[in-house]
Amino acid sequence: MASVSYSKLLDPVSDGINLMESLLVGAFGPATGDQRECYKRIHAYCWGLHTLVMDVITALGIENVATRPTVLERFNALNHPIQTMLDNLAAGFDGRLGDEQSAVISLMRDSAISIEHMMSNLWQYSLLENGMIIFEDQEFDGAALINRLRTQLRIKTRLELGRRFYVLGDEQRLGYAFGEIARNVRQHAGVDFVQVAGHSFGYRADLLIYDRGCGFPDERGSALEPFWQAKPESGGLGLGLYIARRFIEGCGGSIRISSRLDKGTLVKVSLPTFP
Repeated sequence: MASVSYSKLLDPVSDGINLMESLLVGAFGPATGDQRECYKRIHAYCWGLHTLVMDVITALGIENVATRPTVLERFNALNHPIQTMLDNLAAGFDGRLGDEQSAVISLMRDSAISIEHMMSNLWQYSLLENGMIIFEDQEFDGAALINRLRTQLRIKTRLELGRRFYVLGDEQRLGYAFGEIARNVRQHAGVDFVQVAGHSFGYRADLLIYDRGCGFPDERGSALEPFWQAKPESGGLGLGLYIARRFIEGCGGSIRISSRLDKGTLVKVSLPTFP
């Protein structure tokens, strides 16, 4: 089984610290007084994040993150202000930015969102590893999952759906799972078009997501294992599809991924439903 790359947790935070220091010394152009104050505060918050991540890695362990609610509280108290200040800087509320400064702030905004996503996945992973999730048994319109999928894909989607179907399971967890499936397709398939087909068969509903993207070597379901990544150099921790699998299975369903290098990838999700 693949293992977590701790550098993927630490590097974005360390890069943020270095970029803020460069902005403070004027490496990317002169800054107004208000901008400098924002840079100083973001720099301090980034150091706080660095300390928090190091505590998780060295003392707590990533599999135990969810056993300490204060970890998420501390993370949000640090990362949310960073995102707010970066948004304000990008909007010019603290003074006009030069081209290089704008590029740095844009990079920092993307990094802050990426860090938030990694922490969210770590939290869900820890909940699963510690048996802290109770799956609800609800009946809801499967269109909610399709809408979540299309929203997260952010690329052209062709739908081929049969009659509407009602799914049995935990809508919140399944929504998270479909969001992670879509995120992986969007980031790694390298396509601007995805085909989605849905069908109901008695007590089962199948949803298929197919792309003709770059694909990856299909290694006996390894894509659904924790920390596995088709492209190790890419961002993220390789937890998204594993969490999706566990959430889908927790609701009585199944997920299968078939992929061929340079041919594309097919994701098939089966969920229980009423006929």
